[in-house]
Amino acid sequence: MKKKRRPDKSDLEAIRDQILDFACAKHDFKLETDDFLPEGDWNGVFIVKFRDNSEEDRLYCEAPLGEHFLRFGLDLTFDENIWVREYENIIREVSGYDVAIYLSPAKGEERKRRCRLYSRAWVPNFSQRIFGLTLSNLMDCKDAVLSMLSKK
Repeated sequence: MKKKRRPDKSDLEAIRDQILDFACAKHDFKLETDDFLPEGDWNGVFIVKFRDNSEEDRLYCEAPLGEHFLRFGLDLTFDENIWVREYENIIREVSGYDVAIYLSPAKGEERKRRCRLYSRAWVPNFSQRIFGLTLSNLMDCKDAVLSMLSKK
């Protein structure tokens, strides 16, 4: 059986360039930060501007060198009391989208919690379609959580 080649820096650079080149009907992407760490990992942050409204969001991208996946993330910030009261419902909602959620305290904001929603895409199959589906799933998940919390 043929052994698969491990992705290298040139693969990560090509993926970064692909994300910038993607023509999405509803979004514009602008690279905010682009870091290739000494161990070879890539961390990028894209500003996503939505054409149908004035909102913008940050899409976090992480790619460990040599791994076969990219991790994409969107942030949510909650009041601490909302998190304590609703965390089970939030986790239940997020798991329905096959998205991971990581919790950390919001920097500089007392009584706030920051969550990052993460989804992974495999490097060997990476394409505009895969990226579009991954981004849409993350955005739908974020909207569902915000919608669920607004009803309470």
